[in-house]
Amino acid sequence: MAFILDGKELAEEIIESLKKEREKFDKLRLVAFLIEETPEKLKFLEIKKRFAEKLDIDFRTYKIDPTISRKKLRKYIHQIIKSDLVQGALIQLPLPEKFPKQYILNSIIPEKDVDCLSSRNLGKYFSNSYVIRPPVVEVIDFFKNKFNLEFKEKIVVIVGYSQLIGKPLFHYFALEGSTLILVRGTTKEKEKFFKIADVIVSGKGEPKFVNTCKNGAILIDFGYSVKNNKILGDLDFEKLKDKASFITPTPNGTGPILVAMLFKNFLKLAELQK
Repeated sequence: MAFILDGKELAEEIIESLKKEREKFDKLRLVAFLIEETPEKLKFLEIKKRFAEKLDIDFRTYKIDPTISRKKLRKYIHQIIKSDLVQGALIQLPLPEKFPKQYILNSIIPEKDVDCLSSRNLGKYFSNSYVIRPPVVEVIDFFKNKFNLEFKEKIVVIVGYSQLIGKPLFHYFALEGSTLILVRGTTKEKEKFFKIADVIVSGKGEPKFVNTCKNGAILIDFGYSVKNNKILGDLDFEKLKDKASFITPTPNGTGPILVAMLFKNFLKLAELQK
């Protein structure tokens, strides 16, 4: 049976280690922008607020009417984050379709971009000259070091090529010396790729999309969807937990650790602003 990750426990471990870093600062503030409320977005923001409280960080959410123009939205965001009282900022995704995503994400200046989603911070990451990395990359690197996972010369299947998950992880595993395969929703006979993979990392957001694996595979699930008020991941967890050597559940798998890594980025950026 696989090692089943306890994301809550590991996130607490990371937060405890960050408390020492937090002692270097006086007051700290992280702001979030919420454009169009949904239950899922509110839940994610509540989780971030709880983590902020553990680190004595002032976490503030600014709710914005989705009828605002893109120009006014950028101006509003800039007015808030330019304050010296604010050390970090994020935009809770997804955005309403009317807004061009990268244009809005670029309204967060790189020095305060905790999600590492601005064009400048992503450019630094992909050119290997980064100060911070996308939180999803920090999660995988944490797993590698914590559990002595080996990615060099391993076959890694990444499911989905989103800006948040697939794209930055493709770059990370390439640098690790992995052989990479990208599986999309339209990929035919996807199971044949799952069966040869040493590592499968999924961020598609489709329940039970990953339904098979080779014996001893490492399975890491960043996917998230809600069905009948139940949170589901991309892995067919019950089917695969006895075949894998390492597996993350949903919920309480990668999610809490992702949030912890966001605060790791926040403290790094705060240090640079001192």
